[in-house]
Amino acid sequence: MKKTVTAFSCLAFLLALPLAASAQYSQNFDGLSGSASGVPLTGQDGYYLPNSTGDTDFMVYTYTGNTLGIVQNPDGGTQFIGGTGPGGGVYARAQRNLGFPFGVWDIWYDVACIYTGAPPSSNNVGSFSLRQSTNTVHINLFTWLDPNTPTTLQSTYVYYDANNVQSPIPGTPPGPEWANMQPNHWYRCRTRIDLDQNLIVEVGIRDLAGGGEAVYDPTGWYLYGGANPLETPDAFRFFGGGGNPGNTSAWDNCVIEAVVGPPVGACCIEGVCTLTTQQDCGGQWLGSDYPTCDPNPCPPVPVRESTWGAIKNQYR
Repeated sequence: MKKTVTAFSCLAFLLALPLAASAQYSQNFDGLSGSASGVPLTGQDGYYLPNSTGDTDFMVYTYTGNTLGIVQNPDGGTQFIGGTGPGGGVYARAQRNLGFPFGVWDIWYDVACIYTGAPPSSNNVGSFSLRQSTNTVHINLFTWLDPNTPTTLQSTYVYYDANNVQSPIPGTPPGPEWANMQPNHWYRCRTRIDLDQNLIVEVGIRDLAGGGEAVYDPTGWYLYGGANPLETPDAFRFFGGGGNPGNTSAWDNCVIEAVVGPPVGACCIEGVCTLTTQQDCGGQWLGSDYPTCDPNPCPPVPVRESTWGAIKNQYR
């Protein structure tokens, strides 16, 4: 299901972004060492190059005079990070370790993609992914609609089904706002994950040139492990590159924060237990002191004793 969030609610988030008091991780890259020609991100703020197969570093660039030609992010500061794939099976990557406790999390980042080579290009252009040891938890992928004419981008999600079967790459954009994206143009992307259910429960995108956030609520988009996950994510990764040289992804304003909602607890209806909020409970809500239904904390339905004769008399 797709819906649109008003520009006002997006503005409220933007005003809160620099504070990000509830964020587990918040980085606009302005405080790192950068330059117009780029300074390696590896070794700064805990980032490292995750592969030892010749892949190349992401770089920290200044918006002013940057050699990639990336335009100023309307909501950016002075710097961003970018990765350009040299081609030939070599890609740009940047990874950072981050533990994710169970619960619901929003992951925000601004992204712009370009092609700096001579057409044709190739896919993929860039991606953001969560990691779990050596496994890919999920991918928000950016590809060219037609690599032979690299002028239109699309954003898709690579997820898993309940049986832990990965969806096809590159996948399908959730809606028109995730397709027909302009190169060298900034977008804010959001992914909401529920680690208690191991699901992607909501995705959003907003054109930073103006307008509201388009939101899509997927069904059955599992993270790695499907319906039987082993553990929560422990890192995230930026990626840039493609088979041919020149595919470039640029990123800014990365925020990862817990979604604070009403407490969930045991709800009892005729002796049957479900986990809901107090507002959604249509019976007796035992409160968040009862976070599980195993064992069943609900009192049994009372049974009134009666004789067989008394019961028959009710139907005479």
